[in-house]
Amino acid sequence: MYLNNLFVYGTLLPGLANYKRFIEPYKAKSFQARAGGTMYYLPNDGYPVVLAGEGQVKGVLYETRDLRIVLPEIDEIEKFTGVESQNLLIREIMDVENLDTGETVKAHMYLWPPERAQWLKENAEVIADGDWARFLKEKEGNR
Repeated sequence: MYLNNLFVYGTLLPGLANYKRFIEPYKAKSFQARAGGTMYYLPNDGYPVVLAGEGQVKGVLYETRDLRIVLPEIDEIEKFTGVESQNLLIREIMDVENLDTGETVKAHMYLWPPERAQWLKENAEVIADGDWARFLKEKEGNR
């Protein structure tokens, strides 16, 4: 199912590496947003993932009619193949709160597969406030 909405929380945020490559060319509308889940930092890989469930994740909601064009490209970097045994992440339709308008909308969101939750809990660091941008700034400040 294709919607015109994509919720992002990591490397696709404005100003980060994958934003310029995958989002900026399509001139997507962007809104501050949040979704449910717990954010984890994968220290060996250097990026965040989200496990559905408790907590809140801060991010950006992109809206573009071109999402059906760019989504397959983003699937590649997120290692979503559509084949369960080959996916690193899964792509789900989730409820996302658009903080700019107060609406709750449906959006595509990449998540950590629930069947690998135990591995994540043992090998990754929880980002308690679900804010990747803040986490990166603090990490840079500690260098």
